[in-house]
Amino acid sequence: MPQISLAEIVSLRLECEINPSFLHMSTHARILDRWAGECSGGSKMSIEAPDRGKLYTNPRVMVLALDAMLIMLGFGIVAPSMSYYLIALEGGLTQPPGPGYIVPGDVVASFSVILGVMMAAFMATRTLLARYWGGVSDDKGRKPIILIGLSGYILLLVFFGLAQNWIHLLLIRGFQGVVSAMVWPTAEAALMDIVGKKRRAEGLGLYMVVSNLGFVLGPGVGGLLYNFCRDSLLLPVPDVFRVPYFIGALITVPAVVLTWFVLKESAPNKIRSLHLDKAAVKANPHDPPSEGSIPLEPPQVAPPLSPRRRRMIHALYLMAAFNGLAMGLGQPIFQLFLMSRITTDIGLIGLVTSGAGAVGMLFSIPAGRYADRRGRKGIAVWGAVGARGALGALPLTTDLAQTSAAWVAQSATLAVSQPALRAIQADIVPWHLRGKLFGTIQACFNAGATLGPLIGGVLYATFSLAVFHLGPFVIEGLVLPFWLAAGLGLVGAFLLWRFVDETYSLKVLPADEQETNLDVT
Repeated sequence: MPQISLAEIVSLRLECEINPSFLHMSTHARILDRWAGECSGGSKMSIEAPDRGKLYTNPRVMVLALDAMLIMLGFGIVAPSMSYYLIALEGGLTQPPGPGYIVPGDVVASFSVILGVMMAAFMATRTLLARYWGGVSDDKGRKPIILIGLSGYILLLVFFGLAQNWIHLLLIRGFQGVVSAMVWPTAEAALMDIVGKKRRAEGLGLYMVVSNLGFVLGPGVGGLLYNFCRDSLLLPVPDVFRVPYFIGALITVPAVVLTWFVLKESAPNKIRSLHLDKAAVKANPHDPPSEGSIPLEPPQVAPPLSPRRRRMIHALYLMAAFNGLAMGLGQPIFQLFLMSRITTDIGLIGLVTSGAGAVGMLFSIPAGRYADRRGRKGIAVWGAVGARGALGALPLTTDLAQTSAAWVAQSATLAVSQPALRAIQADIVPWHLRGKLFGTIQACFNAGATLGPLIGGVLYATFSLAVFHLGPFVIEGLVLPFWLAAGLGLVGAFLLWRFVDETYSLKVLPADEQETNLDVT
């Protein structure tokens, strides 16, 4: 019988069980079982892959989704009033805004750059650290990174409520980017560790539905909370804007408790290390494993990535950067557009935002199921195209009803696109690099989203009060950042259509290309 170390047996057996590309190696798996049994004294060694339990009743899937929901709920509560809070801290507001009160356009324009810098600070720190924390989660474990990040969210929301000027807000937003980089790529990697390949898009759809429930409810709750603080508690400016941050911090506390008690570790190197240690003890229970007996790194047994897969990974990076630019340009400018052109009724803004999110949420799971059964690429591309079209139409609206319709259309089409897009990303990345690669994709997205608010803030400050005459058409300058954002988003959709192959689970990739251990990211 060939000579093989116990560490190699365990590593190879684990690969056979957790990597789809090793399913064709079932003969090798049986041989390794026999070798492992002999090495461990005749008793068969059992190595469990990450739990692939039923999607809708898997407690770990639901805890990850609930964590995201509680974070989004806390953020959603403060979202309708955040830009007002900034202006109030700097003396731009003398009374709590309400129905019939429009912030002067020149005041909004004067704060647009600061608002852009605040968002850029958040995205910059998230960009720098998303890949790093994703890689750390691959090696050290998903659970501790998520727990630290959730705790950081709570503390920073409290600090937000205590801020005294825009510099405080800027620093806090920067630290929020740090904890965001810890939570989001790591949580998505953990989710992909748990769900099976054939249900990735549906799993992501479920995750997005539950998590988006927080952002659906949050703005509405935040708007009502603001109205209560203004009308019943009679709080002055800026204190009327502080209360939602403390409520958001309290809401996020259960996420830490749930994660601590329910979530199990799913990071590949942590699982492998655990099984190697257990196997070594079984083989010789009186001798604890020494450093020399078990290699710190498993043997590389998978083939290198093909040029085809490399091309798709690089296309995903570029697409993420363009999508980040589009989001960074559009999101903060939308708040400024609302307060200067449509309404400053924060309660009403919150309800409209919640309604748009609710409509989008209805599409997530059906879109995920469709993507799993009929193909992922088409629905991801056309959903993105629809969302960019709605964003381009948004600055042309003139009242709340029109603005709401455009915002709902964007939310619905994004909800259709996102589960399929995330599933494509998960199909392409090897399991052992999932945290790092998801972190890299988010880093590219965040790099674009760092530049976007800066560009958008400058464009809004420069052109929001301008008017352009193009023949018979009169175009207001405020449309420029919206149209630029829509165009960049369409470039991202084109990259997905042109350079990324269909990854429908029944024809995703040849078996020898599906999972690798070699880092080419």
